Amino acid sequence: MRGYEKILIIIGIIFISFNLRAPITAVGSVVGMIQADSMFSSGMVGFITTLPLLTFAIVSPFVAKSSQKLGYGKLMAFGLFFILIGELVRSYTNLIGIFIGTTFLGIGIAIGNVLIPGIIKLKFSDKVGLMTSIYTSGMCTFAAIGAGLSIPLAKDLDLGWKNALAFWVVLTAITLLIWLPQFKAKRNSNVNHIATGGASATSIWKSPTAWWVTLFMGTQSFLFYSLVAWLPTIIISTGMKDSFAGTMALAFQLVAIPATLIIPLLCDKFKNQRGLVSITCLLYISGMSLFLISQTQMSILLSVALMALGMGGSISLSIAFISLRSPNSVRASELSGMSQSAGYLLAAVGPILMGVIYDTSKSWLLPVIIFCGLIILLGFFGWFAGNDIKTEIRPA
Repeated sequence: MRGYEKILIIIGIIFISFNLRAPITAVGSVVGMIQADSMFSSGMVGFITTLPLLTFAIVSPFVAKSSQKLGYGKLMAFGLFFILIGELVRSYTNLIGIFIGTTFLGIGIAIGNVLIPGIIKLKFSDKVGLMTSIYTSGMCTFAAIGAGLSIPLAKDLDLGWKNALAFWVVLTAITLLIWLPQFKAKRNSNVNHIATGGASATSIWKSPTAWWVTLFMGTQSFLFYSLVAWLPTIIISTGMKDSFAGTMALAFQLVAIPATLIIPLLCDKFKNQRGLVSITCLLYISGMSLFLISQTQMSILLSVALMALGMGGSISLSIAFISLRSPNSVRASELSGMSQSAGYLLAAVGPILMGVIYDTSKSWLLPVIIFCGLIILLGFFGWFAGNDIKTEIRPA
């Protein structure tokens, strides 16, 4: 791969990462405004955040074969187009359009979720940690910006929640233009053949290692998307102002960025990642436990910062495990599809379940206690996913 081609694909990956979380995290801060306009229940509003995850689970297994047929360049371009259309439909149609647009978003993001780890493994096999660090930090940075910009755009600039969410159309359009050179990549080149393991390989679904990675991915996603959906609302329920809650939603994303930068780089330096899993989960559970009893702005800020470091570390580990537990780029794409299909199916119940539990109990105490238990499970799954054992490639 020539120098300028490498630069173009790196820039493309960076800009794609900007689009894979921000359109979703942007919803959390304005969920109250959406609920007021639509008269949806808390469970229905939670479903808006759950819907992309269900779409990830359904679409992810088909991305691999579609990439083989179309080429990664064309398929990624189609994914960006789906994101763009989804953003427009979500904001500028009727109430049903909120769900239709969110589904389109989910399809586009699922394509990027699955393709990027496989492309990194194939195109940058000697720099997996570095590229994963760049990729995950890009996602988390713009996830933070998405969470933090919604209220200022909607309230301070008086744009309303619809225009605030549609703001991301501009970024998606720019990314699509940046990615266009990859659209012409030859379908049958080795670069495009990132998705299949071949009939001679053991099914990825039969690998115990793959299941530990998938459970780790699913649990951290359950926690992440539940907190993105409800963290501002939970903070407001303690008597804090919505401006402070919005700031904490932004802090939750921003403070995670150092972890998303450092953890993938450290992964390459250790034979296994069990120690990194332990540190990450200790930070996470410390923050969540403090959050459980916090009643002041200072204690909430500290708890959110600790949770953010744990969250950022767990996201980075879940993506790094895809490459680290795979013997080659082919297997990495298979594991990416599996972990993001079964993993996000598990995660999809999070936001809506937490909303239903709140509607039933009229308190956020039980959901936060559940979060604590899930972090303990995250550490358990990570202990096995972090072991230095590759997914099997024996003939079936």
